[in-house]
Amino acid sequence: MNTRNFKCFQTVYEERNLQVAASKLFMSPQGLSKLIKGLEEECGTTLFSRTKDGFIPTESGKVFYEKSKIITKDLNEMFSAIEAVNDREKRFRMGFAAGTIRAINIPAVNDFMKSNPEIVASWDEQENGTVLKRVLNDEINCGLVVGKPEATGLVTKLIKSVEIVLYVYKGHRLWDCDHVNIRDIKDEQLISMGEKYRIYHDVVNACHMNSFNPEIIARVGDGVTLHSLVKNKIGIGICPRFFEDDEDIKSVAINDAYTWDVYGIYMENSPDAGLAKRFLQEM
Repeated sequence: MNTRNFKCFQTVYEERNLQVAASKLFMSPQGLSKLIKGLEEECGTTLFSRTKDGFIPTESGKVFYEKSKIITKDLNEMFSAIEAVNDREKRFRMGFAAGTIRAINIPAVNDFMKSNPEIVASWDEQENGTVLKRVLNDEINCGLVVGKPEATGLVTKLIKSVEIVLYVYKGHRLWDCDHVNIRDIKDEQLISMGEKYRIYHDVVNACHMNSFNPEIIARVGDGVTLHSLVKNKIGIGICPRFFEDDEDIKSVAINDAYTWDVYGIYMENSPDAGLAKRFLQEM
């Protein structure tokens, strides 16, 4: 008997329907039925009554369900604890601010991770300030952030610099413009990156500096979605220049706009500063 068998039994118990349970488990009904039958033989009792209304748990089945849930929980906690210990033994951790993974040479970085087993390979993205704080607090050894931070002992390396532009669709009143001012978007419906991205707050602040509140109708989690919404004329978008112009969408330069700068950061006194330096060179 193993945890997989427990999960299969629990799914049948909760669904009361072999076909539905099998679909959720990506199994054939025949295979799942055989597994349940094997459990019953191992337990020496019937766990389900097979009726026209489905699989109805017997009293033994109810006991088995409650106890199997406890065992499954304990096993999951045990495996999580073992995994946490293994992760702690890998001393080098990295953090990515939202959007920064797009700025790196992913295949090269992936190869670097695999060739250095002391690295905890995680591609999770967090808010910009969170990554900086975790580097400063020595919770992670190296991070990618947007904008150059300043802190005592913090080493920064510019990884990539991208122009911030306005994406407009064909037929829009700004289509024929080569460049615009931020106040030109005062009455426009805007599509922006979400609030966890630094660019969202920078755009809002820039609009406030020009005495208006932007009408942001969509906050998205990636540039591809922004580009798709603009293409479908939902609104115009502001983001780094990640996409080539085509016959339906073009990028328009924004006067006095800053660049989207991705920096690699690490503490110079970190025991793994050398590894962090080599990691950033791979980008």
